[in-house]
Order: sequence, then structure tokens, then C-alpha cells
Amino acid sequence: MNRSLLSKQINKELIDELKNNTQVLLSFLQNQNDGTIVYALEKLGKLENGYSKEPLLSLLNNQNENIRTLSIKNLAKIGDVSLLPTFVKYARLDESTEVRRESVSAVGRLRNEKAIPVLIEFLKDNDPKVVMQAIRGLLVFSQREEVKNELKKLIDHPNELIKEVINKEVNGIQYKSNNSQKHDEFPFSLKNTVVHGDVQKILKHVPDESIHLTFTS
Repeated sequence: MNRSLLSKQINKELIDELKNNTQVLLSFLQNQNDGTIVYALEKLGKLENGYSKEPLLSLLNNQNENIRTLSIKNLAKIGDVSLLPTFVKYARLDESTEVRRESVSAVGRLRNEKAIPVLIEFLKDNDPKVVMQAIRGLLVFSQREEVKNELKKLIDHPNELIKEVINKEVNGIQYKSNNSQKHDEFPFSLKNTVVHGDVQKILKHVPDESIHLTFTS
């Protein structure tokens, strides 16, 4: 079913009912296909009570990684510290990068001191996306000496984005370009140019700061 049809089927009234009635949400999730469940999870919005908790927990073993990711994301909205062990479990064990990233994000969003040791643990993760979420969670507690010291250990991290965030948020250093060229300008010779060759060799001939990447969360 396409999204325009889903938007008619899953309207605001139904979403409000799903959010405020545990049994209705549980029944809905048990009787819909993956696409419909994903759409509903995307539309839940704020969850100011615990009515959605058990139905969302029931989705965490779903084979669809989008469903698991969105379930974690929605559980995080509840702000229930008792969910910390659940978030940690999926951050450690799930095979999906997105589920693990969202789980660490959920730990951080609790903004609870109990989460600090766990977030520090994930600073050592091999996945930069996971590390970045751990950093974001710890920045709330960055005035604590032990947290600041752990974050500073990442100053030589192999991931450039992580290094830049640590420099900015912990050391107060921001990247400054030596290039007077505007961000949206680039060498005319590169416009609409297709190059066939080894990437590493070709990049040696491309001027610094000719390529700009934008990252969004």
C-alpha cells in the first residue's frame, strides 16, 4: 500500500487512539504488514504516557530492522529509565547498525546519570555512528571531569567527524579554513567532469576543499 493510501487509513484520530490504548495498539501491530507498521511508527509523535511501552517492546525481535529501529526510537520518547537495560541490550547485540545507533541514542536521551558508564563503553565501539551517539549522550554531562577525560581520549580518533566534534565540544577548537573560496564555489575545471582512474591518484590533483560533504542525523 502506498503512503497516500496509508495516510487516509492511518489518520490523526487512529494515531491518537493507538497512543492512548495499549490493547488497540497491540492488536493493530499484530494484524498489519511491515509497511503499515513502519508508517504508523513514524507517525506516533510524542508519547507522554506509558501506554505504548509494552506493544513497542513486543516489536524488538521483529525481523525488519526498520521496525526495530523505530520501536527503539519511540520507546526513547517515553523517557522511562527502566528501559535502560533494554536499550543497552540492543545497542550491544543487534546486528543492524541503525538499530544499534538508535539504541545508543535512546540511552543518551534518558539524560540520566545511570547511563554514563554505558555511554563511555560505546565510545570504544568500532562503528563511528554508534560512537557519535555516545558522544552526544555524554555531552550533557561534559562538565564532569571523568566524562570530559573520556571524551578527550577520542581526539586522535581515526574518524575525522568524531575528531572535529571532540575538538569543538570538548576543547573549544573549531575548524577554520585557510581557503578564501566560498563554501558553494569550486574550481570551474571540475564542473560536470567525469574522471576515469584510480581515486587516490586522481584526488592528488584535486585542490583542497573542492569537495564538501554534509552530514545529517
